[in-house]
Parts: sequence; C-alpha cells; structure tokens
Amino acid sequence: MAAGGRPRHRGCRCRRPRHRSGGCTRSAVRPSRHNGGGAVRRRQLGTGLFRASIWLLLGFVLLPIVVVVATSISATPDVVFPPEQLSVRYYRAFFLEEAKWQAAFLNSAIVATGTAILATALGTAGAYGTWTLSAGRFRKAITTLLVLPLPTPLIVLALALSVYFARLGIRGSYLALILGHTLVTVPFVFIVVRAVLTRVDWQTHEAARDLGATRWQTFREVVFPQIRSGVIAAAFVAAILSLHEFLIALFLSDFGTRTLPVLEWTALRNFVDPMVSVVSTLLILAALALAVPVVVVFGVDRLARLL
Repeated sequence: MAAGGRPRHRGCRCRRPRHRSGGCTRSAVRPSRHNGGGAVRRRQLGTGLFRASIWLLLGFVLLPIVVVVATSISATPDVVFPPEQLSVRYYRAFFLEEAKWQAAFLNSAIVATGTAILATALGTAGAYGTWTLSAGRFRKAITTLLVLPLPTPLIVLALALSVYFARLGIRGSYLALILGHTLVTVPFVFIVVRAVLTRVDWQTHEAARDLGATRWQTFREVVFPQIRSGVIAAAFVAAILSLHEFLIALFLSDFGTRTLPVLEWTALRNFVDPMVSVVSTLLILAALALAVPVVVVFGVDRLARLL
C-alpha cells in the first residue's frame, strides 16, 4: 500500500491528471522502431515504384508523339531524329502544293463530319430508347446489338462491309465510308449518351408524358436540353474516331476517296517521307482540339470509366 492508503499499481506509469478513482493510466504501447521503420521503408519503396511505372508509361506514350512532331519540322528530306535543322517547309507544302494530301484531308473531313452526324443520331436514339424501356430481354437485346461492333475484330467488319457494299455498288463512295465508320463509332456514342441520361430526372420525363406530350416532344423539350452537352461531346468522340480510322477506310475507299490514314499508309510503303510526320501531327492536333470539349464536359476520370 502506498502512502495515503492508495494501492500501488505495478507495471504502469502514472501520468497527470490522475483519474478520480486514484488509479493511473497505462502508457500506450509504442511499436518498436525496427518494425515501424521497415513498414515506412516498404511504403516508400512501393510509392517510388508506382511513380516510376507512371513515368515509364507516360514516356512510352509521349515519346512517339515527340518523335513525330519533331520530324515534321525537319528541313531535310530524310526523317532524322533529332532534326538537324528546323523548318516548316513541309507544312507549307501540305497546304499550298500537295494536291493529293489536300484531297485526302478533305475526304477525311467529309467522312468524319458525316460519321459524327449519323452516329450521334443513331447512338442517341438507341440510348434514349433503352433508357425509357423497362428492364427486360428486349432492352438487353437492343443494348447488345448497339455495342456488338466493339468486341468484333475490325478486319472482320472491314471485309464483310467491303463485300456487301461491292454488291450494292457503293464501295469506294463517301456513303460507304460514312456507313462503315458509323458502324464502329455508334457504340461509343451510345455509351456516352447513356451515361449522360442517368443524370436526367425521370419524373420530369413522366410528367411530360402524363400531360399528353408525344415521345418526340418529350425528348425535344424535356430530355434533350438536359443532355445537350453530352450529345455534343459524343459527336466529337465519333469525329475523332473517324479521323483516325484506318482499316475500315482501307477496305472501303478507292483512289478518289482515300482518307489521310490510308494515304499515309500508302506513302510509308514506298519510303519514309517527312510529309507523313506532318499529316500525323495535324491529326494529333485535330484530335486534341475535338477532345477538349469532351474532357470539359465529363472530366478525365469519368471519361476514362466510360471508354
């Protein structure tokens, strides 16, 4: 017994203030420095490896773009990296002298515009239709049909479309290219618009229907104003995919309707020309310009989850 009649607690250190009962609090057990240091080192090592892998992945993605952009401003007729001299002579030649490249650029613009319009219309209609349908086999069947081109190999689609359009007599036309590109871009439009529709208040849709509005009036006056930005972003996605689509265009185009990717491939079969780097750089810039509105509407994280 300690002085004052209070019991002496063994194995504990008394800290102030004491409890009313007169006892003392037991000090917290601290982990040993050895174990704590090992955990910290493992955490630091894991963080370092993660950051290193991110930088390696970023370099793997950006290095080809840097090489393409750098070789496009080379003054020599040979593709050399790093360029010995800098010049924009090939950009000037692309816009002022090279008629075949200008024609291919116009073809790509026509096909991308037509694809964006048609794919946006079909994808939005499909997304709205499945959104209004109750869950069931019919809804699942439509959804499966709209996203079916995604897992299908492009070579299979390109070959099938080439044979089919040849029998119809439209192979090599703008219509064939637009239809082919629409087939492979509709799934992306459908996914984007379907995600945007989840933010629409279903009660406003039902209220419009109860007040006698037709399905078209409900979509035009109630639903579309709420998803307009998402539909525009989906159209830009379709245009980007169409600009860079090569395999479908290779099978469906002819000499007069060659797009930029097809003409690039043709040029690379003969020799490496700096003009190919110029065209690739312009396609990258066009894709970035079209991607900015999409990123603004959705954000990088949400867009990555959608696509």
